[in-house]
Amino acid sequence: MPSGMKGLTVFVADIRNCPNKEAEQKRVDKELAKIRQKFTNSKSLSGYDRKKYIWKLLYAFMLGYDIDFGHMEAVNLVSSNKYSEKNAGYLACSLLLSENSEILRLITNMVKNDILHGNEHQTALALNTCANLGGEEFSENLFSDIAKLITPGASRPSYIRRKAYVCLLRLYRRDYDTIQPDTWAARLGQALQSEKDTGVLTSMCSLILGVLETDPNGWDDLVQPAILTLARVMGGDSPPFYVYYSVPAPWLQIKLLRILQFFPAPTNTTLLNRMNDILYRILSKPTVSAHAPHHHGKKRTKADAERLNRSNTEHAVLFEALNLIIHLEMDCDLTTKKMASSLLGNFVASKEANIRYLGLETMARLASDPDVLPQLKRHTELIIGQLQEPDISIRRQALNLLYGICDRDNWQQIVDELLEILKGSDVLMQEELVLKIAILAERNAPDYTWYVDVVFKMIEYAPEVVSDEIWYRVVQVVTGFDDNTDNAELQQYAAKKAIEYLNDRFADETMVRLGAYLIGEFGHHLQSQLSTSRQFQTLHRHFPRVGSSTRCILLLAYAKLLNADEDVSEEVLAVLEEQQDSVDPDLQQRAVELYRLCNESTATMENVLAMMPVFSEKIQSNNPLIRRMKQASKSRAAPRQQLEEAAKTEGVLFKTGVGPAAKAEEDDDHEEEEEEEQDERNGRRDEHDEDEEEDEEEEEEDEEEEEEEEEDRRNGPRSRGAAGGGGRGRGEADSGPAGGGLQLPPTAPGDIQGMWKNLCITPQGPMFQSNSLVIQLRHEYRLNQGRIAINYANKSPNVVVQFPSVTISEAPFMRHQASKPPDVLRPGETYTHQVMVDCLQPYLNPPKYIVNCVLQTPQGPPSNQNLPFTLPVCLTKFFSPASLSAEQFTSYWESMSGPGREMQLMGPLASGFVADVQRAAGAPQQLSPQAIMQRFNAYLSQGFNLAIIPLSNAPGVLFGAATFHTGTPQPNDPSKKVVVACMMKLELDPSRMMARLTARTAHPQVTTSFAQILAAYFITPQQQQQQQPEQTPQQPQTASLI
Repeated sequence: MPSGMKGLTVFVADIRNCPNKEAEQKRVDKELAKIRQKFTNSKSLSGYDRKKYIWKLLYAFMLGYDIDFGHMEAVNLVSSNKYSEKNAGYLACSLLLSENSEILRLITNMVKNDILHGNEHQTALALNTCANLGGEEFSENLFSDIAKLITPGASRPSYIRRKAYVCLLRLYRRDYDTIQPDTWAARLGQALQSEKDTGVLTSMCSLILGVLETDPNGWDDLVQPAILTLARVMGGDSPPFYVYYSVPAPWLQIKLLRILQFFPAPTNTTLLNRMNDILYRILSKPTVSAHAPHHHGKKRTKADAERLNRSNTEHAVLFEALNLIIHLEMDCDLTTKKMASSLLGNFVASKEANIRYLGLETMARLASDPDVLPQLKRHTELIIGQLQEPDISIRRQALNLLYGICDRDNWQQIVDELLEILKGSDVLMQEELVLKIAILAERNAPDYTWYVDVVFKMIEYAPEVVSDEIWYRVVQVVTGFDDNTDNAELQQYAAKKAIEYLNDRFADETMVRLGAYLIGEFGHHLQSQLSTSRQFQTLHRHFPRVGSSTRCILLLAYAKLLNADEDVSEEVLAVLEEQQDSVDPDLQQRAVELYRLCNESTATMENVLAMMPVFSEKIQSNNPLIRRMKQASKSRAAPRQQLEEAAKTEGVLFKTGVGPAAKAEEDDDHEEEEEEEQDERNGRRDEHDEDEEEDEEEEEEDEEEEEEEEEDRRNGPRSRGAAGGGGRGRGEADSGPAGGGLQLPPTAPGDIQGMWKNLCITPQGPMFQSNSLVIQLRHEYRLNQGRIAINYANKSPNVVVQFPSVTISEAPFMRHQASKPPDVLRPGETYTHQVMVDCLQPYLNPPKYIVNCVLQTPQGPPSNQNLPFTLPVCLTKFFSPASLSAEQFTSYWESMSGPGREMQLMGPLASGFVADVQRAAGAPQQLSPQAIMQRFNAYLSQGFNLAIIPLSNAPGVLFGAATFHTGTPQPNDPSKKVVVACMMKLELDPSRMMARLTARTAHPQVTTSFAQILAAYFITPQQQQQQQPEQTPQQPQTASLI
């Protein structure tokens, strides 16, 4: 803070002594009003007063207050001849103005004069302002003047030249045409080779990197100066004050190594040998381990800090050298590459997590080099051990590396280990695991029967994350490709395997889809071992409990079985006739079409329902699973645009419909068109014009069909993900499990309360489990309406379950309509009870769902049981996320503060939520604030359908917004339904493990129910304390929702 200004000193002291935010606001407003009044008559102000008031404005701005005046006074200070006043003016312009401000035009000429001024201090101020603001105005008028400061003959101090290079980089990023390689390549190369000041060299390399990140073409003249400069720095040509923990100018070394990664290996043998010698010297230099004994509760000593800093410095240079080795590929010396692989093995075994991560990531890129692959494979056991790490980023890198080093020598060991890990892996890793296991199994399996076994095991271990693309690929492989290979044995094996897995009454829906296709297409191979009727029964036992799209696949499989064997005609036609009355339009259409087809002539049915033909060789070579994987670049030197695009995606997979996988089909078609056009130009076609026109028409039809198929692959069957996080589905009610929903630990079979609580925030799960009866529930919601599918299954071998009554309690806040409940379930039978609900008004306790059942056993008397359930239809099921900007949220939040609109609940974190955080984090003994906030975020966004608002940077605060929908018409406009805006704020006190929840809505009853529902999951009920504004009417205390 500038000294000698009493008024500024008093103002800062007053601000620091304010007891609260309101007092500070009052004091700042008073001072701003005073300054504004002074500036209205600025002609009478002295330079000292103007400078003092500008410093006060800057201090208020740094406190977070908006400053919308005083800009002209700052401009006037810039023109002052006094350094202190010019300093204040430049600083105010840098902080208070943007690059698009019109006021910048007023100071452009003054900045230009100061840049060319002989006083280096004024030049430094002008360069600082130019670098901070940038902008088109400065770029057009000042670039050439700044470039003169770095002319070889210019006698400017080194710190001015450093600022000039940084300023040129700022202006270049605003206008890429300012620096072109034809004029600047030789200039920068000469400066790089002749400059002796290490600081100037570092700034120059920053400019060079900024230019190369945009377009590295045409800058080859920089290779030789970069190599020579790097050799000079490593040789000790650096001042002692640039030696950081025994490493000479580490930042300059890193930048030079990165510059070399933008260019191919030099063709000059002397330069290439020089570069290899540099890399060998870097790798052979011993490094210090960052790990040191550190006892719990003992402060880190100065020696520990120095050891850590030195380790970070040495490893930073070392890893950048490894990146250059990977970039050089075959041009790098073999001895150096082997030394690199050995060092990376030591890094993977390091006790420091960051070193392990970087070692795995670098080794995964080095694995593409065949020269060092045998050395890397020696570390397979060590790499597999990293898959047990609690840090998911390390596990992901270990998985990438195993994928890279897997070949026909070690594929069985790696795939078997990955399958074992898949059993107990968390959901975040399972998707990547199943994708890479599927690719490795297909690529390396000695025969495809082993590949089929692997895929069935994956569906058994992690069915929720096995995407449709994976089982589509199994279908392609089993069906066969156009390579004259007889796949009859493989088809028979796959169909038999499907029968084995579908004998499980509760096989996952993905398993049912794959099994239905395999049995429908290739079940005729099993007729000598298993009758077609038994195959039909195996499939049809799963029909009542699967979703609509899976039922469509089953119906087609039934028709194919009928085409193969007429003995099942009665059973198949009965099912098709029954489904013609289905409420689902897709299922109904499929049933009508197949029923009509099965009653047509035998020839027509055989033509339509014949076995699928083999796929083309193009599909065999273009595995869609590989397209979903992000191929890591060998070089870390990438254009800025590529780096920004890579940063927009997470993990190592492209989501369905995103990235290269989504456009691969169009790209292939485009490439084929270009090849055909080239063939025509070269005269390689001899067909007549008429034949060519017919071929073009057929190609257009094929392209349209391929586009439709690609659209299907992108969107997937509608049942996948329809009941996503928190039950907010948009597809069919009977959808499969949503892989992206909130993942909760399974509850004990007798914990009905826990099952109900989980169902309130997840799309499906168990509702009741006993030795005889299992009740599963799936539900999805759209606005004010919901659809619930309650599946009953009798899993007892000898107990008959009768249902005298199944009732749903009437409630004024909700309408419901239900299908016929089950009457009786014999052993092995299932039944789905469909319930439609329509929310009319806010509520807390959902309707009751009372099941009265009688269990009849052969040995004893019947047992009557009454099961009083509550439908898991809590208020938040009818929420839709409200994506608001920070300004909109703040405005609505402030407008909702008032009587009946706000409710606060505070207390210790609920024990169940704490246990779930520990489970999700994978560290039972640790409970970090970051893990708690991540789980809060998952519950609110996926479980309670709230949009998380990025309002606060505070680590322990979350804001959310949603809209509550009802089916009640608005009084003034019956065409519209009543909706209620809902907002919440969740604060965490990690030191006391307590949370405070604030709910604000536009309706008092919604406020109460909303707050209590959230608190039931986050806050211990016995110690909840209600805090409300003084005028707020008394609200009921938090009630148990169970």
